[in-house]
Amino acid sequence: MELNGKAVIITGASSGIGAATARHLAARGAKLALFARREAEMQSLAEAIRQDGGEALVVPGDVTRSADVQRLMRETLAAFGRLDALVNNAGMGGGLNLCDTRDDLLWRVLEVNVLGCALCAKYAMPHLPPGGVIVNIGSVAGEVATVGMYAASKFAARGFNDALRREVKGRGIRVVLVAPGFIRTEMTAGLRYRMPGPEIVARAIEQAIRSPRRKIVVPWWYRPLMYLGKIPLIADAILGNPKTQARYRDRDSVKKLSA
Repeated sequence: MELNGKAVIITGASSGIGAATARHLAARGAKLALFARREAEMQSLAEAIRQDGGEALVVPGDVTRSADVQRLMRETLAAFGRLDALVNNAGMGGGLNLCDTRDDLLWRVLEVNVLGCALCAKYAMPHLPPGGVIVNIGSVAGEVATVGMYAASKFAARGFNDALRREVKGRGIRVVLVAPGFIRTEMTAGLRYRMPGPEIVARAIEQAIRSPRRKIVVPWWYRPLMYLGKIPLIADAILGNPKTQARYRDRDSVKKLSA
């Protein structure tokens, strides 16, 4: 799919991967609907995009609220008259051990990372034409479990992605999983780990829309790590090491991306 003139919804668009993707796709001519809870940040982003000659609509809301998601679809269609791609990027991460995580945060991680993804896909699908694309942002943690409910939610998101891909195959809609490793965003700010910036994921999302395939892992050097999930003894020995766990753990409790 060529991006010029195409209408794309990006959830979690107020910061990190979502904001980087918005800037990247706008520079290639896409018309953007930005969706997140933090309206002020999205307005600043949209204004910057417009100053560069792009088109951006701001729709504040929560991916876990059906009414908000349905309003997102209505406003996108009213503004652009079409919908060509959905980028399910909104997410929430927790770097705490299970016993250190509040009960409400256990639920919230699942709601944002799984239910939010499903709701946006559900209400976008009736408006996507043949050749339309849904990009779900997963994680390497959805292939090789690391710590906390975040990994569990990303395993679930991967299962949802695969099931949805098969469900819509006959309709000509393509479903792609983009699985980043550690990326420098608000959500990973407390981790003791060197990470590339979100622009590398934005480029992968562009690739997913232009030339859809089942899965894109980014950065590429995380691909060998995926095989650890197939060999539990090795994965347990490496990822279960206390020093490894400490690197994954967020020093400042739970970091959030805008949902």
